Amino acid sequence: MKKIISLILSILITLLFYGQTKNPSVDFSEGMGVPMDKDLHCIKKGNIIISPWYGLGTIDLFPESDSLENFKSLYLRPMGVSAEYMVTDDVGVGIDFIYNRQGFSATDPNNIDGSGNLVSYNYNLKTERTRIHFRFNYHFTKDENFDGYLGIGAGTNSRKNSYTSNDPYVTNEFDDTELLPFSVRVCLGGRYFFNENYGLVGEIGLGGALLRGGLSIKF
Repeated sequence: MKKIISLILSILITLLFYGQTKNPSVDFSEGMGVPMDKDLHCIKKGNIIISPWYGLGTIDLFPESDSLENFKSLYLRPMGVSAEYMVTDDVGVGIDFIYNRQGFSATDPNNIDGSGNLVSYNYNLKTERTRIHFRFNYHFTKDENFDGYLGIGAGTNSRKNSYTSNDPYVTNEFDDTELLPFSVRVCLGGRYFFNENYGLVGEIGLGGALLRGGLSIKF
């Protein structure tokens, strides 16, 4: 955890330095302070940005087992889509949808029933987690192509579990209750636009995926 926090702080300091050198709010090249033309910024008030993304930084809780056959992982890394509306040139609000899945299906062929017959038991376990956050982003640096921001989100935290098996010694009941009914994400992100409407987005954060990457579409 200390290494993760140190990495986030290092990236933040780098981006803040970039924002001061690459995109100062005042231009002194003519010998006097002249505010830069905000119309040149890639993100402005009134823009809507849609960003489908895919995440990294989580682990598969059900790795393949040597004692089971026909093992199939149902693991899906975090993925989702976010939408942001720029309320001002520097502040955006929006929605962040986060989904991920854990689970497996497999067969255990080495079982003996009550009559002494060799039988196979099938197992299918799946747990799906969905989070919907209200997001607030502060855009601390911008130029014609790059947009750096700090984000915080908070919202729902729901989990749907299912477990089916023909093993008579296994119960199919599974508790869907989350430890906490809400979830939070804090992140540092950046977008790079190749043209007026399309670019790439990346985030590093806590809550959701540690690392995110995706496409940003601006309207």
